[in-house]
Amino acid sequence: MKSPEYGSDLIVDLMKCYGFKYAALNPGSSFRALHDSIVNHGENERPKIVLCCHEEIAVAVAHGYAKASGEPGLAICHDVVGLQHASMAIYNAWIDRVPILVLGATGPSDPTGDEPFPRLAPVHTAHLQGQLVRDYVKWDYQPNSLPGVVESFARAYKIALTEPMGPVYLCYDAKLQEDRVHEMPAMEPPEKFLPSAAPSGAPQKLREVVDQILKAEKPVLITGMVGRKKDTWKSVVSFVELLGLAVIDQGMRFNIRNTHPLTVTGDEKEVLQEADLVLALDVVDLYWALHRLGDRHERLGNPGAKVISMGLEDFTVRSWGESRRLVGTDSSIIADTLVALPEMARYASERLAQDEGARRRVEERVGALRQRHEAIRGRWMKEAERQWDLRPVSLPRLLLELKDLLAPHPWSLVNTGTATSSWARRLWDIEEPEQFSAGNPGGGLGHGIGHSIGAALAGTGSDRIFINLQADGDLLYALSGLWTASHLKIPLLIVMTNNRSYYNDEEHAEHLAVRRKRPVENKTIGFRIEPPTVDFAKIAEGFEIYSEGPIEDPKKLRGALERALKVVREKHRPALVDVVTQPR
Repeated sequence: MKSPEYGSDLIVDLMKCYGFKYAALNPGSSFRALHDSIVNHGENERPKIVLCCHEEIAVAVAHGYAKASGEPGLAICHDVVGLQHASMAIYNAWIDRVPILVLGATGPSDPTGDEPFPRLAPVHTAHLQGQLVRDYVKWDYQPNSLPGVVESFARAYKIALTEPMGPVYLCYDAKLQEDRVHEMPAMEPPEKFLPSAAPSGAPQKLREVVDQILKAEKPVLITGMVGRKKDTWKSVVSFVELLGLAVIDQGMRFNIRNTHPLTVTGDEKEVLQEADLVLALDVVDLYWALHRLGDRHERLGNPGAKVISMGLEDFTVRSWGESRRLVGTDSSIIADTLVALPEMARYASERLAQDEGARRRVEERVGALRQRHEAIRGRWMKEAERQWDLRPVSLPRLLLELKDLLAPHPWSLVNTGTATSSWARRLWDIEEPEQFSAGNPGGGLGHGIGHSIGAALAGTGSDRIFINLQADGDLLYALSGLWTASHLKIPLLIVMTNNRSYYNDEEHAEHLAVRRKRPVENKTIGFRIEPPTVDFAKIAEGFEIYSEGPIEDPKKLRGALERALKVVREKHRPALVDVVTQPR
């Protein structure tokens, strides 16, 4: 490694030392020195620049990379205006509990002197810049010295990866970046700053949970973000198979394969009404796990059921942005489920070995749940058959045509909209964590294309095909992400689920019109994205991406998907198929 000449060289050495492979960014004069150092000191390797045309896309790329790889992502943002652009994507990462380092720049904070800093630097300087995002990052810091740069980078890395994980923000003064290094600060190896071990849960409390499950007749497990670490899903499977638990999977991570016979997602109301015990693991919002919105808030569960919550959500509470409903529980345990589940499984094995009645109850539950699981899957297939010939194309048909074409190939679903996420988990066989890194619980639009690119970068060197089920309204926020996908030659199949509407809000308008006794036919005003209808295929063509569409006739769907898939598979380039779909 070359010795750093400038402060910005030192920052690049830190990125390399801590293993960052990519730096997603949109250029900005406030970090011109850092950009120069990545290119000329670091030779644009580790990290390699991922050029984006908007900071929101850059942070989403880092988000997708971190979620798919299990390693922290890195994005760099221009001073005040760049961070303002990036703020929504940072919030998405915060809600999704994803570890990313966002590096920013400011100043120079001291405007005196005659160094040739950019004319707009004073307008783009804030004290302190981190206040823009402080309420939805785990930590922010602006070092004032090179030793401070080294120490704060190590601390940021450690904080981002310590559970519950999340984004951090570091801001570097322009003068600090551009000044020469006169004395090299001490640098300890990253191994000295590994994430802190998360709490495993009070052993007595964990044993009490197992004892209560063994006494229950119909216990249910709700899985939220358990699978945020790739090996945790194996502990989930071992635990539920051992105890015969019904599993309702919220789909926020790969928590359990959706084909597992103990999964009953889709029968939430019926299953929770029958339950006498509910164990919620890493559920971000327990209230909405136990309720659904109709004309009123409808409680799904049996009011007499015991409710046990386990996870690290209590560590994420902030005064700003914290308005989740408080749910009464019979037990609430702060624990890292990665550690707690194996401990609970060991204790359960000991108890089951001594309790024949409990073993019999587990066997009976497993048999009944297997039948229920098969009935749920069968019901979804019947519904898909019912919608098969609808025009525009139904989401079930789109998903089943894709499933069939992807069957011979390794694939990964890296982005979905709300409706496509539900249908994918109903109809596809998602068997391993590498097949699923989609989802955006923060709900900020413009996320999908950047996240898809980042997730695909995490699979660089594999032969996987990356699938982005891309909502139209979401892509319109961040169309320039198509340029980045094309520029990087990402093997990404982008399938537009184009309902030509901000349909979620259209549903709200309809609901409100009914409640207020107002004209339901007005529900489309201000929500439909037509006229004009957007031709996403032509837009993609302008970015040198192979494209077809718009396709409304379901009979023309398979051929278009097949041709696009061939481009992705054989040429290792992105392709886009614009499919006009039913809204749900």
